[in-house]
Amino acid sequence: MFWQAVVAAGSSGAFAAPRGEAEVLATLQAALEEAQVQLTAAAAPGADGAPADRAHAISYEVVDRREHTVQGSHGAAAGTVSSRRRIVDVDVRVGTPELDSTHKIRDESAFGGDSRGRWMVGFEGPLDPLRRLLLRATDDAFRQARSRLLKVRSNAAVKVVRDDDSADYGPAAPVTRMAPAAPLVVDYPSWKELTRELSGAYLAWPEIVDSAVQLVVTEDDRWFVNNDGARVMDGRSHLRFATWATAIADDGMELSVYDYVDVAALDHLPDRARMEAMVQGVAERTAALRKAPVVEPWTGPAILRGRAAGVFFHEIFGHRVEGHRQKDEDEGQTFTSMVGQSILPSFLSVFDDPTIERFGNVDLNGHYVVDNEGVAAERVSLVEKGVLRNFLMSRTPIEGFARSNGHGRRQTSHTVVPRQGNLMIEAHVSVSAAELRKRLVAEAVRQGKPWGLLFDDISGGFTFTGRSTPNSFAVQPVVVWRVWTDGRPDELVRGVDLIGTPLTTFSRILAAGGEPEVFNGTCGAESGWVPVSASAPSLLVSEVEVQRRAKGNDRPPLLSPPVPHDAEAAK
Repeated sequence: MFWQAVVAAGSSGAFAAPRGEAEVLATLQAALEEAQVQLTAAAAPGADGAPADRAHAISYEVVDRREHTVQGSHGAAAGTVSSRRRIVDVDVRVGTPELDSTHKIRDESAFGGDSRGRWMVGFEGPLDPLRRLLLRATDDAFRQARSRLLKVRSNAAVKVVRDDDSADYGPAAPVTRMAPAAPLVVDYPSWKELTRELSGAYLAWPEIVDSAVQLVVTEDDRWFVNNDGARVMDGRSHLRFATWATAIADDGMELSVYDYVDVAALDHLPDRARMEAMVQGVAERTAALRKAPVVEPWTGPAILRGRAAGVFFHEIFGHRVEGHRQKDEDEGQTFTSMVGQSILPSFLSVFDDPTIERFGNVDLNGHYVVDNEGVAAERVSLVEKGVLRNFLMSRTPIEGFARSNGHGRRQTSHTVVPRQGNLMIEAHVSVSAAELRKRLVAEAVRQGKPWGLLFDDISGGFTFTGRSTPNSFAVQPVVVWRVWTDGRPDELVRGVDLIGTPLTTFSRILAAGGEPEVFNGTCGAESGWVPVSASAPSLLVSEVEVQRRAKGNDRPPLLSPPVPHDAEAAK
């Protein structure tokens, strides 16, 4: 993959605004029209005289991404790196909407699928090379799709009828959106100095072996056209201020704490006082975790605080309501046949709404207006008072759900599938945080447990949704507290992963409480890494299971870090 990296030395590092936004869209449109004419002429006639292998759906997407990273570490400037790449995605479906080249070939080897072309184009000069590239990429994609369609038809002829025989491609109203993003103007030299200064605070913690403070600025400009008439020109700006620290416990366990703020605008970044507090908080938690006791494998009651509950729902619920998993017979299809049935407590509802830009004063990573198939994003009511109602849909229909609701998403150079955007968990009945804690203690006493757990933060996790593996999940907590039933102060613990199976875990949610909190992140799945958000109130679960986390065997460093120069001078 082409990658252009530039080290900025003392300059602002800002990229010039993308040239010719309207010209790029016009170039895509002209290439699309030319390709349609030529591919129609090239299609072979079928028995009825109609084209047997026509390109019934063509779309072009171009993303111009600019990234700039400024980092400080150990009180020094640790690097300033800029990169820019323009990636072209060409999608061609051959056949008919009912059966086309994207149809799943059953029993196909994991390595037997056709590879997807990856295309890059330059930034400067005339746009003729872009048009030339689009036509070349369309030709390659058409040939590959036509070849795959032969395999699809052969596979369908020798396999049993699928449980879900819905079409491969559904209609969608064409969208026109012209909203190019204004380029950010960032004072990178000042940020270089600020991250350097902030990183120096970690020098006061000798037990911290590595640490950094970082600002990452990402700007995307996107152009999209398809043969249905969609025309999209929009953009996205994202900034992340982050800091992290790592220590090694005496038993060899590596402990990392990461804190960050994601925003969509420069004036939404935290002020210096809050940044300093974030660095101090990370340092304190990292040092405390190094001395914290390890929790052995255990089952019992627990509270998942808001942000942790958001990650929890994203992993174990959100991926299981993505539409393509209901159609694919290799998937576990946890909720496929449960529409209209209760899957959560009646006091909880869940929806996904990418059109929401902010939740309270927090920018949402999962916000977008038009998805990667040129379909307008919609609010989707997934669960209404505990009852499953809907799925996240792309333009690939499933039984009972024929149309897209604007959740077809992908990272560049990947194939679109339905993905989460802003997953929101609502509690219709809730209690205060203090009351939720009392109920945790009462539940632990009822079960004869000396303590329950409180999950304060979760870094991420993964879930298995296929049939060939156990339908389970594992999430990685960062900060976990042991809440004693005898009134002792809460105790910080370490070394646990939260595991389980979805249906069992959902049935054990007892109550919700406290103000909802937001998790912002990036999620990886079949269609690559996409930005997502999840918001949730704190949840009390009657029983969770934790297992031992993997750990290293290396001892902490033998050599002490050098005494800071300022400390030596003060002697």
